[in-house]
Amino acid sequence: MPPCGSLAVGASLRRSGHRSGANTGKASLVSTPRASQGASGQAFLSSAAGASPAGCRGPYKVMLLGESGVGKTTLAAIFAGLKGGAHHEEEHTEDSYERRFCVDDEEVTLVLYDIWDQGDPEGWMQESCLQAGDAFLVVFSVTDRRSFTRVPPTLLRLRAGSPRTDPPIILVGNKSDLARSREVSREEGRSLAVMMNCKHIETSAALHHNTEELFEGVIRQIRLRRRRREDDGFSRDGAGGRRESLTKKAKRFLSSLVPRNGRFFKQRSKSCNDLSVL
Repeated sequence: MPPCGSLAVGASLRRSGHRSGANTGKASLVSTPRASQGASGQAFLSSAAGASPAGCRGPYKVMLLGESGVGKTTLAAIFAGLKGGAHHEEEHTEDSYERRFCVDDEEVTLVLYDIWDQGDPEGWMQESCLQAGDAFLVVFSVTDRRSFTRVPPTLLRLRAGSPRTDPPIILVGNKSDLARSREVSREEGRSLAVMMNCKHIETSAALHHNTEELFEGVIRQIRLRRRRREDDGFSRDGAGGRRESLTKKAKRFLSSLVPRNGRFFKQRSKSCNDLSVL
């Protein structure tokens, strides 16, 4: 492995056909096969990520959530090192990609899943995402207000469905380069993130703007919450390993919502876009 440093797109890529690309960066990644239609979502999510090398944290499962057409697949392609991003969407037929990073002198393995839109009438794939994810990127398009209005119910479903007490969640406003087509302001995105108690960032997957900051940020959010749980003496899934009921979890989340007119809202909004702090 090269020395630890900032994130770099590139490195070797292996698809289900074991086709390798050139090693051009500081991070390594390996794509995983597409989920078979007959397999259960939970089994796929459990088997897709292998063990990390010794001394490397993870693998941590990161889920891409959001409506169709907001740019999730392009973000996944960038994560996978496909330089063209949006231009490679037709070639991007994988469901998940594994990539090893070195951030702040610590090696971390992430597995990014782009399976939220897969059509399963019973919804087991989405439920499996919520159950298995270690961190979540909730993506909307700043040029599509409808995708933005779908964020709150998605977040409520995520908070209720995830077994983790405080999973890292980043609200991602994509397509920020399309200024003339913008329907959702930056302030609206930030305000929703503060109110729903999550982080916020705007990206342009087409221009690769803030995409590496996003991947670096989710690593730092995972790390910060891991350390807070360790400091508080909590297990990964809550105090003493006990699972909350959905009702209690929903009540706790609703009580944590931040009023827009409070001083705490203003304080939280200042750090909402800083992915290096809680």
